[in-house]
Amino acid sequence: MSDMPQYVVEATGTSLAILEALTEASDPMGVTALSKHAGVAKSVVHNHLSTLRAHGYVVKRGRQYEASLRLLSRGKQVRRSLSIYQNGKKAIDNLAAATDETTALFIREENYAVPVYVTEGNTDWMPPFQAGDRLPLHATASGKCLMASLSNDELETILENADRETFTDTTITGLTKLSAELRRVRDEGIGFCREEYYERIVSVAAPIPSTDGSRTAALSVSGPTDQLNGRYLEEDITGQVLSTTKSIQAALTGN
Repeated sequence: MSDMPQYVVEATGTSLAILEALTEASDPMGVTALSKHAGVAKSVVHNHLSTLRAHGYVVKRGRQYEASLRLLSRGKQVRRSLSIYQNGKKAIDNLAAATDETTALFIREENYAVPVYVTEGNTDWMPPFQAGDRLPLHATASGKCLMASLSNDELETILENADRETFTDTTITGLTKLSAELRRVRDEGIGFCREEYYERIVSVAAPIPSTDGSRTAALSVSGPTDQLNGRYLEEDITGQVLSTTKSIQAALTGN
């Protein structure tokens, strides 16, 4: 079962398909390539590109096109509007500096966990996700925390409608096992992801409950399995994550 809208505007979908193709491309794209990607005639692509250019979302380079940096500006505007980002950014940076690990702030957007802010640690490891990506709720530490923070009715809706895709051998997809995992996260206030979305990557997260009726957030630390393991993960990093969430909560409430 899916909770996706039943009625969509096809033309809007075409514009978004073109824009997403341009944002994902490493080089500018021509009309022919975009036509094949979007599955529409070149004349249709021309019309959509003209509209996107008129609104500043696409730039023409010779006979090819690329996404403009206005998208970056819009994303930053959305992020700045989030009180959890305004109040949590400094604490997240401090946690990354103290642990030398990748630290991220997540919120839930429908059936996805979305990184709002990511700070890389002082290591050679690069996280496979970036701010704005959409990650599965059931297969990430932050996603589990976000789900566990929902009311029973909201959680039931998510579990019924979200696709619980298998990503690795350890991904939890069964409803009974996932429900038990979420109860544990709710009881303990901490969530783990042990190679459930990315192989050889683990993470630990804790929820940051809403204080003003807005959405709950989650704070996570992620890294490779040969770096985050044992007591260092279970006690040291987990303790610092919990401590940081408390400081962010204090900032949100003004205490």
